[in-house]
Amino acid sequence: MNTVPKTDAPRRRSTRRTQEERSDTTRRRIIESAMRLLHKKGFRAANLQDIARGAKVTLGALQHHFSSRQVLMERLIDEVMAPLSDDGVVWPPLELALEERAREFVRLAWQTIYGVPSYVAAWSLFFGCKATPELFMRIDAARASSDPVFFARFVSCFPEIETNHPHPEQFAAFVFSGLRGMGMFQLFEVAREELDGQLDVLARVIAQSGLPSIAARKVRHPRTT
Repeated sequence: MNTVPKTDAPRRRSTRRTQEERSDTTRRRIIESAMRLLHKKGFRAANLQDIARGAKVTLGALQHHFSSRQVLMERLIDEVMAPLSDDGVVWPPLELALEERAREFVRLAWQTIYGVPSYVAAWSLFFGCKATPELFMRIDAARASSDPVFFARFVSCFPEIETNHPHPEQFAAFVFSGLRGMGMFQLFEVAREELDGQLDVLARVIAQSGLPSIAARKVRHPRTT
């Protein structure tokens, strides 16, 4: 009776895992090449030939993993939207004092989302996809889903703002708009001192917005004569 040696199955599984790992590595190189082109040259310049060249693969190999430019762009949209919808990466502990919490939030948000090169690439992709309705709808749907989560999480991270600011969720939207604007401005050469100053101002604004207004303080602590 013919039997298959017991060592063959593990060997086949090991080979299969290696092939999967190689495919994952190739796809990652393609995605990173596309992101570099988006960051440096913009959406129109991110053609498949240049992306393949940057990934050091043949055009045929690229198309084996991503059958068309639109399929690759869809994957890139998922890539760039992932950190923008991850509401667990920028929130400091509530135990920190208000000002320290505000500074830590700004630091984490900048270092993990808005200040990294992929953020500029994300906006290049967003603008480029505007002319392709199905791609832009994918972006808009992700944004519409993630923005309310971010704004609500901001308010819960800064309960002082919810208590003392007349429009806490609108203030949250204002904070994220400021971070987005600073992130997009990295298209230009911005001095580090200028950027640090803007981030410092934003942290101060967050902390100050969590304090009771002057009028509220007078009501709570009326002056005695």
